[in-house]
Amino acid sequence: MQVDAVIVGDGPTGRLAYRVLSGLGLDTVIVAPANTHGADPRTTALLPSSVEGLDGLGIDVRPKATPLPTMIIESLGPFGTTAERFSAAEVGAEYLALNLPIGDLVGLMPAENRVEDKVVALRHGAGDVTAITEGGAEITARLAVAADGVKSPTREAARIRLWRQPLGLSALCAPVELDTPHEGLCIERYDDTGSITVIPVGSRAGSLISIAPSADVDRLLAAGLPAIEASAARRQPAYGAIRLTASPVVFPVSLGWAPTPARRRVVAVGEAAHTVPPIGAQGWNLAVRDLLALQEVLAGAVRAGGDIGGNAVLARYIRRRRFELPGRLAAVGMLAGVATDTSLRGRLARQVGLGVLSRVPPIKHGLMRSGLA
Repeated sequence: MQVDAVIVGDGPTGRLAYRVLSGLGLDTVIVAPANTHGADPRTTALLPSSVEGLDGLGIDVRPKATPLPTMIIESLGPFGTTAERFSAAEVGAEYLALNLPIGDLVGLMPAENRVEDKVVALRHGAGDVTAITEGGAEITARLAVAADGVKSPTREAARIRLWRQPLGLSALCAPVELDTPHEGLCIERYDDTGSITVIPVGSRAGSLISIAPSADVDRLLAAGLPAIEASAARRQPAYGAIRLTASPVVFPVSLGWAPTPARRRVVAVGEAAHTVPPIGAQGWNLAVRDLLALQEVLAGAVRAGGDIGGNAVLARYIRRRRFELPGRLAAVGMLAGVATDTSLRGRLARQVGLGVLSRVPPIKHGLMRSGLA
């Protein structure tokens, strides 16, 4: 098969890449095993800037999403419990984020041209790259997009280096049902265990994310669902009883970055190019920014009749992402360190920080605006 672009990966990042490239008039195909995202229990919170970017691509997430107009950050420390409320209205926004299940997000971005198979190798030619599948199919293109996750075989095959630092933490994620209606209120709590957040979904459901040292998460998981539910209800009392509606998913938390995310006609995007802890709602929002930047770079090449996978085009993309990503990754990494530090010093730092935000609104609102962008 001969196409303009081949995308490896069929998650939300792969689907968004397909929308971007096919929207530029490029003959594009997704190659990945059969989609299983309908069973994925996780959700993703989209910042207003991402929602706006998706709007520009004709993707309206609002009908499937739960608006999050308010968030409370609580910190347990030497001074008891300190809390600060963050409202979108404070900075003239309609919401802090829109939260929706990953399966619904994927469903909003259909891909008509798909090959259900696993890419096992790449072959690089003088002016093209060929993805070779487990079933023996060969898809040759001018550009390949690695959207196949943090362990991306496509990125590795192109010898794109990912610097990755494990943080010794794990995140436990699960869909939950709440006794008390959440009314769009997201509560993020930091205590002597780590962090625990309930992100609202629908009217009485939510997505639970608990981050703690990996050994602690493993022990809690081994104790079984009743123990997880009891722990969640104790640490998040505002929602009453918390019941898991599916088995939890646990994954290691790390910070990673590919300084040069493109080479040899392959561009790595999303988690294939960077990994962040699930704190501060960056995650898939960074993937959206990757693909909006790629859209802009490729649009110029298409208009000029240039080579969409050539060195000059890839160099322009690399410069775009190098300018923005390091600062964001450093900020998220620092936030993750402070948020999950259970020592006396860490708990004191969180409480002092929340106190400053409470007493100095310009600093609070500045941080909110930068976080929503």
